[in-house]
Amino acid sequence: MIGPTKQRTLRWAAAVIGLALLLPVSNAGAEGPERWIESAISSYDLGMESKQRDERLRHFAESERFFRAAIENGAGSADTWANLGNAALQAERLGPAILAYRRALVLAPDHTRASQNLVHARGLLPEWLPVPSKGGVLDSFFFWRQSLSESARAQGAAACFAIAALALAIAISTRLVFARYLGALFGLLWLGMLGSDLFYSGSKASGEAVVIVPEVVGRAADSINAPLRFGESLPSGTEVRILEDRGGWLHIELHNGRDAWLVESAVEPVEELSP
Repeated sequence: MIGPTKQRTLRWAAAVIGLALLLPVSNAGAEGPERWIESAISSYDLGMESKQRDERLRHFAESERFFRAAIENGAGSADTWANLGNAALQAERLGPAILAYRRALVLAPDHTRASQNLVHARGLLPEWLPVPSKGGVLDSFFFWRQSLSESARAQGAAACFAIAALALAIAISTRLVFARYLGALFGLLWLGMLGSDLFYSGSKASGEAVVIVPEVVGRAADSINAPLRFGESLPSGTEVRILEDRGGWLHIELHNGRDAWLVESAVEPVEELSP
């Protein structure tokens, strides 16, 4: 048997649970990122319609914040990063724009809009500032990726593998030279598609970062009292490689090989895609 004290305790617990069930459930966060994206698009449209510069910048800055909130709430797709980059670029925040385009391209290396807008944003930087090279031999070899979606490439790779396997099976059973060459050809195509995915999925942005503040002084050592490394401050949007992290200071390298030390707060890594 349950004693009187335990019975009273159980009745109180039941009453508390019943009251909790009657309370309204908050919908905060239940809407997901969609409401942030809608607000971002609305602010962006208002910015495009605005005639006054200050008003335009305010709307585009709001759009950037809303896109960032959408990403923080789970909408971190390449498209959303590219849209955030567009909003930041219109808000005349070149560093965050370039960073957003770079992050979109980490997620989707063939994202045409992010790639084109990144080229445009880099063109707004001072001419003396080095930018990453446009691509090497492997980029030229894999030019065909630009015209194929990810699903189309996957289907193409699967088809090449199936044809190669079938042709080689026929070659083994019938000893037809043509079947052997056909199998070898589609086998090479399959390996080429796999190789392109490995090349682009490899961390091409590993260790890379972007200056996100209007200006940052490059120094010869990790100290505020160290001599200046360059004749000019590095502007927002400067793309660098991080060589070393030393307690609030980053040893970086520009894309022409020159190095410097920057305060860590002025730089944000490309690959740090989520908080």
